[in-house]
Amino acid sequence: MRVNITHRSFIAPDTVTDDLRGWYEAVGLGFGQSRTKEESLARWHADIVKDGWRFDGAHADAAAFGLGEHTPIATFATMTQSINTGGGHITPACFITDVTVRTTHRRRGLLTTMMTNALRRARDEGLALAALTVTEGGIYGRFGFGVATTSTAAELDTGPRFQLARDLEPRVELATPEASVNARRVVFDAFHAITRGSHQRPAFYDDYLSGLWNHEKGGPDLAVRSAVHLDADGHPDGVVSYAFESGTGLSGGHLVVHDLIASNAEAELGLWQFLGSIDLAEKVVVRRLSPASPLHWALADPHRLRITKVSDFTWLRVLDVPLALSSRGFESDGEVTFTVDDRVGLAAGSYRLVVRDGQAEVTPVSGANLRLDVRALGSLHLGLADAHVLAGAGQIKGPDADVDALAQLFRTALPPVNAAGF
Repeated sequence: MRVNITHRSFIAPDTVTDDLRGWYEAVGLGFGQSRTKEESLARWHADIVKDGWRFDGAHADAAAFGLGEHTPIATFATMTQSINTGGGHITPACFITDVTVRTTHRRRGLLTTMMTNALRRARDEGLALAALTVTEGGIYGRFGFGVATTSTAAELDTGPRFQLARDLEPRVELATPEASVNARRVVFDAFHAITRGSHQRPAFYDDYLSGLWNHEKGGPDLAVRSAVHLDADGHPDGVVSYAFESGTGLSGGHLVVHDLIASNAEAELGLWQFLGSIDLAEKVVVRRLSPASPLHWALADPHRLRITKVSDFTWLRVLDVPLALSSRGFESDGEVTFTVDDRVGLAAGSYRLVVRDGQAEVTPVSGANLRLDVRALGSLHLGLADAHVLAGAGQIKGPDADVDALAQLFRTALPPVNAAGF
């Protein structure tokens, strides 16, 4: 059946319009959520206005029994947020979220059209990078995205044998939901400023991590608790958000950590010590343990910590090679010449990268022996992947000496750490 499809694009309006309501309903449908609840819609609207979301939607002629002309068959949202790209660089980037295509209208090129339009628009607006998190890993490589940060899930046995190798001064206080919001903002800002790979958090994190509102539940999450770690001067330098899940009777329960963020190792370990001391809990389940966490090395018995899953987290797409590399902090000096292959054409070209004293200079050249798929550049940029590994995967091709030079330039002492999904 032939269907007439049109594309609409608009900035987050000051009020809830019919188009915004329809767009919100379509996203809920795409992610298997319940129909729109008015307070959830109002809170979401307040958040997206703060972050300056832009909405793209594909609309089809509405059947008499359909969802209505204001409910798109495909959705796509973007906002400009920042990424810490190392060396003190806080780089603005296009964050992509809420990508859906209705089951009834797939394989019509809707995602390709929306993605291509959004990436070109971001490049034209002067942004060097685009980032997203995914629910399906097989989709976004074809658009030039490479895995840039990972997520580690773990379980910590906090039974009688739990102990840190050294005692820490107790500096943890429980916080009300409202107070935890401000403390978490302070700590995250400090973390974001010093952590390569950190992505800025959208506004919805305030309500979710404090328990003030849970969009999936459609109301406050009264199970969520927050605790704040204080430095020697009494200022917040770490915050944890967690919930207790009971076991059988008065034992066997465990804690689920929604978020643990700290601006230094002492604060992080202080929060783990606090969690490990909570009565009636025999383990702590954490969905995102920092890959640079000192916890494993700080335990008296490292076997108390068990990694349960490692998966991709954020994906990165380079839109402008010279701008992206000049806004990256490098930990090694050197030079290399390479060609970027990009089927969309945004980053395609040949470049010479010269790094002196950690500062990059990028100039166009006529050609190079070393070739990179644009996906590889996204995985190299924050320091996650090694060029030799990407060469083995076929994303980089060229002389061994050039691969060595590329690997040395993009290598970082610590892996990238991200604490924000979107």
